[in-house]
Amino acid sequence: MIKIALEDKLALQKSIVAAEEQGHLTKEQLTVIYKYNLFNLFVPKEYGGLALDFIDALELQEEIACIDGSLGWTVTLCSGANMFVGYLDQGLSKQLFADSQVCFGGSGKVGGVAIEIEDGYIVSGHWKVATGLHHCTVFTANCKIERDGKFVEDAEGNPIYQSFCFLPDEVEVVKEWNTMGLIATGSDSFTVNRLKVSRNRAFSITKEDKVIDNALFSFPFLPFAKFTLAVNHLGMQAHFIALAEHYFNSLSSKTHAIKHQSLLGQMKASFLNRKIKFYQKAQECWQVVKDDEVFTDGLLAAVDKVCEQVVFEGRKDIVECMPYLGLTVINKDADINRVFRDLMTAGQHSLFL
Repeated sequence: MIKIALEDKLALQKSIVAAEEQGHLTKEQLTVIYKYNLFNLFVPKEYGGLALDFIDALELQEEIACIDGSLGWTVTLCSGANMFVGYLDQGLSKQLFADSQVCFGGSGKVGGVAIEIEDGYIVSGHWKVATGLHHCTVFTANCKIERDGKFVEDAEGNPIYQSFCFLPDEVEVVKEWNTMGLIATGSDSFTVNRLKVSRNRAFSITKEDKVIDNALFSFPFLPFAKFTLAVNHLGMQAHFIALAEHYFNSLSSKTHAIKHQSLLGQMKASFLNRKIKFYQKAQECWQVVKDDEVFTDGLLAAVDKVCEQVVFEGRKDIVECMPYLGLTVINKDADINRVFRDLMTAGQHSLFL
C-alpha cells in the first residue's frame, strides 16, 4: 500500500482552490502525483508502474478523493486509462511509457470514424469529457470502423468499434468543460481531422486481447470502471461528513445539537454500511479475476447494485443534511460547497444510471 506523506497531502490540499480557478490540476499537485507515480497504479513494474493489488488501489483512490474530488477523479480516470498498457502493441507501449510522466486520458464514447487503409487508418472525430486532458501525454478514443465505404458490423448488425491512441500534437483541444463541480479535472474535449495512424495505434480492451500476462488485465472493463468510480464517491462522502461535523461543532448555539448529532450518527452509520458492502464485493470480484473465473450475470448485477448504493444512498444522505448546514453550504467559496458540487457532478456519470 502506498502511503502519502503528510507534507505531500498538505501540498495537494494547498492547491485545491488554485486548481479550480484554472480549471485543471496545478503543477504542485502534479509534482506530488508524479512523485508517487499515481497515474501508474495498475501498470506493470516492467513499464515503470506500481502494479498495485486491486483492493490496495481502491483504498488509495478513496484516500485521494477524500482530499479533493477533482484530484481523486483525475487520478482514477488517468490511472485507469494508463492500464491500457495491457492491451497495446508492446513496442508502442515501451515508447509511450519511457516518459516518467506518462498520462493517458480520453473518452469512452464512440465519437469518431476510422477508415481502414492498407497501412493503417484515417481517423476523424470529436470526443467529449477527457479527464486530465491538460496534462495528458496520450489521448484515447473509440471509433467505428469503416471498410470499403461501409461500417464493419458484428453478426447481429451492430457497428464494431475499436479504441485508438493519439499524441498531443495530433489532437486539437476544445474547451467545453463547464460544470458545477469536478472543475479541476479539466475534462475538456478533443478533435482529430483525417489523421493518418498506423495499425498499432488501434487496440481492444478485452481479456482476449490482452498482451500482458497479468490477472488485472482479465478484469472485465465495466465492473472495473464502476468500482474505481464508486470508490471516489466514498472518498468525497467521507470528506463531506467530516466537514459537516466540523460545522456543527463550530456553532455557538447548541439549540439543535441533539438533532445535529443524530443526523451525523445516521450519516456515519449509513456510510460505514455501504463502504463495508462495497469492499466485500470488490474483494469477491478481485478473487474471481485472480482465479481466472468468469463473472456470472448474478455477480455483475451485484456489482451494479453495490456501486449504485454507494452513489445513490450517499447522495440522498447528503441532500437530506444540506438544510442543517445553513448558508455555509451554499457559499461557493466554502470547502463543503465544493465537495457537494463535486459529488453531484460525479453522480451524473452514465455508468450509474
